[in-house]
Amino acid sequence: MAMTELILSEITRMDPGYCVIGIYMDGRGFRSIRPFPHYGFAWRDPFPYKRGDKLQLELSDVPVTRPHVEDRQSFGVPTKVGELSEIELLNCLRKSEIGQSLRELFGCGVRIKRHGAFVIGKQAQRSVCGAEPNNVRLKWDAGKLRAAVALPSGESLPDLPVVDRSWRAFAEAIMAEMKGANLAQRLNRYFAQRLQRDALDGKSHFLRIGLARPERGACWLMVDTLFPFPRKSWFEEFSDANFV
Repeated sequence: MAMTELILSEITRMDPGYCVIGIYMDGRGFRSIRPFPHYGFAWRDPFPYKRGDKLQLELSDVPVTRPHVEDRQSFGVPTKVGELSEIELLNCLRKSEIGQSLRELFGCGVRIKRHGAFVIGKQAQRSVCGAEPNNVRLKWDAGKLRAAVALPSGESLPDLPVVDRSWRAFAEAIMAEMKGANLAQRLNRYFAQRLQRDALDGKSHFLRIGLARPERGACWLMVDTLFPFPRKSWFEEFSDANFV
């Protein structure tokens, strides 16, 4: 076991709690670690930390198998020792694992389906990777937030679940605020119009894509974290009559 200082980079929804990923300094760059508690893979509520928090954890150094090579069991209670701003965290992630194409994400082929995409778990070299996409488009579909991602290579991931805790909470809060009919259509109009123009086409656009646990040998892709983070002002402006 070793005491490690991690910068929290992902907090994702995972029943019955949260999956978290952090990055640590490794030479001139950063590498990812997925710490999980001694009682399972998910951290339970209350989980009082946020992305950008710097935590000290005591982590196991037992080797793990692909594709979730970032997994480490933690012991005791994390200790917060500082925090980074959104921009500072983004700058660190740009020095971590990065992929420009589908194959570069996980070191193997990615199979695209009508709803989602997956890799063969035993072929993947890792289970999380960042990307600076050409474009991201969000939609609310069947009670879930999903994203279409256009990579720098020109390849696309047309339909990925967004499990980012902050973005999921943002979309759910707007849905709870709306009244009347056609709620999903109105939310998607907001995503496609104002949010796309004001946030998702910005220069600080960045995301991290992760792999779910194997299911019959397949690991499905998901958006673990998306920059920029949701803003309170976006929620407030949603009350515009054009959308509500």
